[in-house]
Amino acid sequence: MKRIIASLLLVLIVLGCGPKWAKKETIDALNEARAALQSAESRLSELENVKAQLLAQKNELEQEIANLSAEVDILQTKIDTRCKKK
Repeated sequence: MKRIIASLLLVLIVLGCGPKWAKKETIDALNEARAALQSAESRLSELENVKAQLLAQKNELEQEIANLSAEVDILQTKIDTRCKKK
């Protein structure tokens, strides 16, 4: 009797804890999620490249602004020294 009960418990444990197969919908959802992740990672990489280009352009423009500001100061100084009101 104990052997039968032990055998039944063993069968229940094996069947209950055995491999569980994923449903097709679950696999499809996982594949779709993987594709979305790859797409997002690709887009992120593209956007990071664009960001780097824009930051470089910003630095160039800031340098140009500084140069033009210095030129304006020089010209203003020349105007002030040559056109003093007497």
